[in-house]
Amino acid sequence: MDGQLGNRIKQLRLKAGLTQAELAQELKVSTALISAYELGERKPSLDLLAGLADVFGVSSDYLLGLKHHVLYEIEGLSSEEIQVVRKLICLLQMRQYDRKKI
Repeated sequence: MDGQLGNRIKQLRLKAGLTQAELAQELKVSTALISAYELGERKPSLDLLAGLADVFGVSSDYLLGLKHHVLYEIEGLSSEEIQVVRKLICLLQMRQYDRKKI
C-alpha cells in the first residue's frame, strides 16, 4: 500500500507531540489501528480521515497527498493580524523565489 498517508499521519502526530496512544484515545480507536495507518497496512475510513484532519488542523486533501501544503486556521484573528500573516507569507515566498534564481 502507498505509505504517503501513513507518513503524513506520523509526521503530523510527532509534530503535535502526540504518542500513538494519545492520538488513538483522541479518535476513540485502538493504538494498533493508528500503528497500522502509519505503517500503510490499513487506510482510515472517511469518518476517521475527517477526524485526523480535524485533530491535526489540516485538510483531508493534505493527508491524502493531493495538496502539498498545510492550511492554517485564522479564525479568531483580527483583520490586522490576518494582514500581517498574509504579508509574512508573501515575504517568505519572495525570499524562496530569490533563492531559486541564484
